[in-house]
Amino acid sequence: MSQFAITSPIVGMIILVVFVLAGKVFRDNWKLRGPNWKRNCWLSGLVAAACFGVLAFVPFMP
Repeated sequence: MSQFAITSPIVGMIILVVFVLAGKVFRDNWKLRGPNWKRNCWLSGLVAAACFGVLAFVPFMP
């Protein structure tokens, strides 16, 4: 069994909101292609991927 677990629904919701917002920022940077858009896409994409990994692989034990 893993030492890490999401023990509060609030923490799970915060991670979900960060995941959604990072995905939105990624999409907006991709579409607008402003200055430093590649760096911004990488940063927001890594945040979204980390949040997805936590939500997918860390158990939820209230």
